[in-house]
Amino acid sequence: MSETVEIKLAEPENAAAILNFLRQAATESDAVTIPHLEKVTAKEEFKNIQIINDVDDCIILLAVFEKEIVGMVTIMRLPNEPQVGELGVIVAKKYWHQGIGQLLVDEAEYWFVNYSSLVRLTLDVFEDNVPAINLYRKMNFVVREHRLVSGRKALQMDYRQE
Repeated sequence: MSETVEIKLAEPENAAAILNFLRQAATESDAVTIPHLEKVTAKEEFKNIQIINDVDDCIILLAVFEKEIVGMVTIMRLPNEPQVGELGVIVAKKYWHQGIGQLLVDEAEYWFVNYSSLVRLTLDVFEDNVPAINLYRKMNFVVREHRLVSGRKALQMDYRQE
């Protein structure tokens, strides 16, 4: 890559670009499971990002390369366990296996440890997504349980601080 990938906080003004990125990523991977993604408007996403940026236990970070969103990581509070954050990582297919996912997870872990009020960081990953599982293990995630997510076998993994 001729330039470096920049990690930046998502701003409400990024709403349309984020929706375009997510919709494209959903066509590239069946691991993108965002309910009602096609129905979300840029105006709604703008408001969602404002709300997320106003709380201290949720975050959206973007990986930007040459002014294009190439990856995204989120930590969102679980509705039924508000002290637990769920990690979500998406990288555009043409940038897979280039270290962007690791960069995003590393930034999310740093935020979780140093800035959030959350007590646990968790994620779900489909069992057939071996590259992602290997990345999460490398980044100090351990398997908590096996379960079904969207009718598919998945691992729930939790972050363990060293």
